Amino acid sequence: MEGYMQQQMIQRQDSHMQSRATALQNVESTISELGNIFTQLATMVAHQGELAIRIDDNMDDTLANVEGAQGALLKHLSHISSNRWLIIKILFVLIIFMLIFIVFVA
Repeated sequence: MEGYMQQQMIQRQDSHMQSRATALQNVESTISELGNIFTQLATMVAHQGELAIRIDDNMDDTLANVEGAQGALLKHLSHISSNRWLIIKILFVLIIFMLIFIVFVA
């Protein structure tokens, strides 16, 4: 009887040790998976950092382009304004010639 009890106790201990070994293997695989996940996360964060730097550089380029375009538009506006005064002066001279023609010829 004692041999039978010792054998059952050994079987229980053996099954308990096997279940602990299985649990430890599960923990080990979970830790390994977490390591892989954190490695992937670190890679994604690095890529996002590069993307943020590229976006910042593009924003700087865009700002420079917008400022250049604004300068070009202001320059064009000044040319248009000076041309407008030229047209008004020409029309004024034409009106004076027409008045002189109407007054003296007619």
